[in-house]
Amino acid sequence: MDSINRILEDGREIEPAYKKKRGIILQRRAGNLIFVSGHGPEDPITDEPLFRGRIGQDLTREEGYQAARECAIIILGALRETLGSLDKIRRFVKVFALVNCAEGFDDLEYVMDGFSDTVMDVLEERGYHARTVMGTHNLPNGNIPCEFEVIVEAEE
Repeated sequence: MDSINRILEDGREIEPAYKKKRGIILQRRAGNLIFVSGHGPEDPITDEPLFRGRIGQDLTREEGYQAARECAIIILGALRETLGSLDKIRRFVKVFALVNCAEGFDDLEYVMDGFSDTVMDVLEERGYHARTVMGTHNLPNGNIPCEFEVIVEAEE
């Protein structure tokens, strides 16, 4: 799975270390559930957006799909860092998406599919999830195109 969001060192791909944000809890565990705060398509070290703008205005729907795919890769990486292995994920329970879109853009589900398809490709049955998507006209960090928050059930 090629990703824009990868870190190379001496020609080798290495696992990213996720920067902690002051005053924000990126993940909260409650029993077997992990609640992951909203993540956009941003480099986890520098916090720089990989994509910016509104889908249907500044970005195509295909670029929106790719941006959502990057969000899935980022969140899976953060969960792997927290749990030590993606094998410890029992299942994705719920995914909520915000899509920064132009007036009249109504293909929100296609953009969200970029996230869902990636999680299901990586985790197979454990990646299937309930989901909700909403359109908006502004998102943080220089107007990123999408943001995802998830609830995951993990092993104890």
